[in-house]
Amino acid sequence: MSDTQDKPHTDNSMRGLILILVGIFLGVTLGLVYGKSMWLASEGPEKQLTRLEKTIEQKEADAAKFREQAKAETDPQEVQRLNKEADRLEGQLPKIQARIDATRDTVQDVEKEKAAGNLGVPQGIYIICEFCGDLFLQVLKLLVIPLVVTSMISGITSLGDVRKMGRVGLSTIIYYFSTGAIAVFIGILLVVIIQPGNSADDTFAYRTDSVEAKQGQTTIEVFLDVFRGREGDPGSGMFPSNLFLAATNTNVLALIVFAIVFGGALTTLGDEGMLVIRFFNVCNEAVMKMVHMVMMFAPIGIFGLVSSNIAKNGGAAGFLEQLQAIGWYVATVVIGLLLHSIVLATLLWALGKRNPFVYTFNLLRALLTSVSTASSAATLPVTMECVEENNGVSNRSASFVLPLGATINMDGTALYEAVAVIFIAQTLGIHLDMADLVIIFLTASLAAVGAAGIPEAGLVTMVIVLQAVGLPLTGIGTILAIDWFLDRLRTTVNVYGDACGAGIIDTMVVQKQQAEAEAAAAPG
Repeated sequence: MSDTQDKPHTDNSMRGLILILVGIFLGVTLGLVYGKSMWLASEGPEKQLTRLEKTIEQKEADAAKFREQAKAETDPQEVQRLNKEADRLEGQLPKIQARIDATRDTVQDVEKEKAAGNLGVPQGIYIICEFCGDLFLQVLKLLVIPLVVTSMISGITSLGDVRKMGRVGLSTIIYYFSTGAIAVFIGILLVVIIQPGNSADDTFAYRTDSVEAKQGQTTIEVFLDVFRGREGDPGSGMFPSNLFLAATNTNVLALIVFAIVFGGALTTLGDEGMLVIRFFNVCNEAVMKMVHMVMMFAPIGIFGLVSSNIAKNGGAAGFLEQLQAIGWYVATVVIGLLLHSIVLATLLWALGKRNPFVYTFNLLRALLTSVSTASSAATLPVTMECVEENNGVSNRSASFVLPLGATINMDGTALYEAVAVIFIAQTLGIHLDMADLVIIFLTASLAAVGAAGIPEAGLVTMVIVLQAVGLPLTGIGTILAIDWFLDRLRTTVNVYGDACGAGIIDTMVVQKQQAEAEAAAAPG
């Protein structure tokens, strides 16, 4: 492509990036400055009251459980620890009750304000922001299934020889598991050094129903479910009995497996297969055109997502309160994610032979979208656009590596789970020896693979890691209040890891295969 053809695309890409940054800035500003009013108008106090009432019930139940465990325990030190933990939880009850009483007063005040018509404007602003954000997120999710199917089939068929597909697939999986292991190691090292659990305040810690529902499942059961699916759900698992139901449930892994097998079969059908291959190639181009259209409205959608999410959590005051309670934990996760991003950039430079600064800059639209949506699956259309068009990665690499990465490559999630589990142990005063740390390393690396590319999926898989080292679920409530913020950061690292993988695999495998094919086809 000539320089004159590249320039309009570069200008449009830069304009789109600037508009997204403006959308984020305006969304953050509105959320922080006006978020409290929006929170009051959108039934925030009522939801907080319900959560606080459930929190006090959980604290009482947890304290009673620790008392029962202490009665059955024979080790004096463990008995002392369990009773001490029960005393600590019971000591928090008056403070929670005081917050409940204050919140009830706030609910009554809000009802009076609504009756007087004083909260109509902030309520209207919140509804509009939430609508814009939800609509943008839904349209992105709408494109995920057609994009995964068409891009995977196009990518597989473009490789030609099925044996080439095997080299690309094996290299991709090795890369993903290696970077995931590095992420977990960085997380464990940091949390052991910083010890954030020693200064945490879990007075208002609360566990959601989705977390409680996962209790009791073993690690083996969870990973078997990844392959065979959950009982009574024909659309789940890697090999579902109903592929259309899998698509309805956004079971991307099942669609990837089907597309790989289907694409490989098409390459063996000769001229008749080429007709279908061309059909999917055209479909893939059409879906990417739709992605371009959606990204025209991205600044508005991202503005809505950012502002409504900050407002849902109480605006600036609510965020600062959450941050103050577990600030060192947040700092540990953020530092770990930054260090792992540097590792990924270094691998891109050393193995992918690409300038990490230019490559990262060209990915900014995808990274900013992932911050806003907290979903690597929803960000996939934008990631593919940035990797192929902005960074010049071949469609052969991007169409295979990126959808697979959005499903199984969760570096940020793996690091976060390792940090969170050890942090929870520290808050409970439980010492973890080297054997426990090794178990956390292995289970966090594997559990992240089973995490769906959707918001807060890491919380659910964290239950697996906690149970692997015998830790109670009580500690998850400590980190839940700030998880909406960290979820966006770790998703961004997940997306960055996928994009770096596409660049590395393209250089190390696909380009070498093309060079070998050209050399073999050359006369003489």
